[in-house]
Amino acid sequence: GDNDPLDVMDLSSRTCKVGEMRKVKILGDLELIDQGELDHKIIVVDAEDPLAASASSAADLPAGVVPKLVEWLKRYKTTDGKPENKLASDTPTSAARAAEVVKECHESWQALKARGAGTTGFWLG
Repeated sequence: GDNDPLDVMDLSSRTCKVGEMRKVKILGDLELIDQGELDHKIIVVDAEDPLAASASSAADLPAGVVPKLVEWLKRYKTTDGKPENKLASDTPTSAARAAEVVKECHESWQALKARGAGTTGFWLG
């Protein structure tokens, strides 16, 4: 897709600063199809957010939240004149499956750091 491993959509009530790291609770994954490849959109909430106490999966989110996320993901590139995006499904994956995706991406990152970027064009700073 867009050559990044995954994106995170944080539904927390508190805003965060660019680059800020926080402990989050993974709720699911909406899988965007970007240039024929999966582009994971991991749905999370700050572990300290009140929503974290009541939501263990995307299915536990308040009514209307998931349809709004789906609509935004489908349409956010249309302002640039591009067609609507496609999703693998309008229903998020389970929290467990999303956590597996995060784990796989982290393992890939660790392997890349260990061997070096070579000619990939990635900056490993």
